[in-house]
Amino acid sequence: MEIFTLTFVKYAFLAGTSIAILTGLLGPMVVSSRQSVASDMFAHISLAGIGLAAVFNFFPLSGAFFVLLISAIVLWWVVTGEKYATDALSMVFLSGGLALALALIHIARNQTISFDTYLFGSILTVTQGELWLMTLLTIIVLIIVIYFWYPLLSVVQSPVYRSPYSKRPQYMQLLFFILLAFTVLVGLKTVGGLLIGALLVIPTLIARNFAQSFKVLTILSVIVGLITVHLGLFLALFIDVPPSSVIILTLIFVFILSVFVKKTAFHK
Repeated sequence: MEIFTLTFVKYAFLAGTSIAILTGLLGPMVVSSRQSVASDMFAHISLAGIGLAAVFNFFPLSGAFFVLLISAIVLWWVVTGEKYATDALSMVFLSGGLALALALIHIARNQTISFDTYLFGSILTVTQGELWLMTLLTIIVLIIVIYFWYPLLSVVQSPVYRSPYSKRPQYMQLLFFILLAFTVLVGLKTVGGLLIGALLVIPTLIARNFAQSFKVLTILSVIVGLITVHLGLFLALFIDVPPSSVIILTLIFVFILSVFVKKTAFHK
């Protein structure tokens, strides 16, 4: 067990804790509002930020942060007051972001930034600076979600239920998009842009089999995320498989197991 005393392993588990908490908090809102495509959109468009950083040779996550923040604001601005479905618009941003990312990476093909690191994740290479950033974003999102809990629920409820929670639900939707962008930013280095959507959705689907309220659903989603992320990372260290793939496969296995348990208990 000496491997767990290594600094990079400790950083990996701490980074895994951050992404598990973030996806557990926002996953129920993403699933309930049927905006899973939006999470994939942010994940793919963030890769354009990585490409931008590669072209101009600066810190990759700062490029992703800039593009994610701009995208969140633009998506909110387009959706507000218009009859565009968020998931349909997300597909436009998703394809455009990925196309731009591929073009930028081609232009910067001689740079040292590894695109695969952010495409598929590289949690075992998280640096101290990146860990501090992930921890800071996790604390910020946690505080905001707790403080604006009921107003944020307005973005996942039917419009007729919004007024008791917030007089300006459109601004809560902007806040939700920004929080989702922060989550994707942390997920880029931990599980990768292509897999972050699964980490937002699957823990919530597992928790749904046992939760009776939205608050309990959120708490269970965080717990499921923490257990599966750490279990997947633990297994990956011993079987020499990329941690991101083991984490997602662990989630899928637990999801199937939870469905089996629920169906068995129901039939009894």
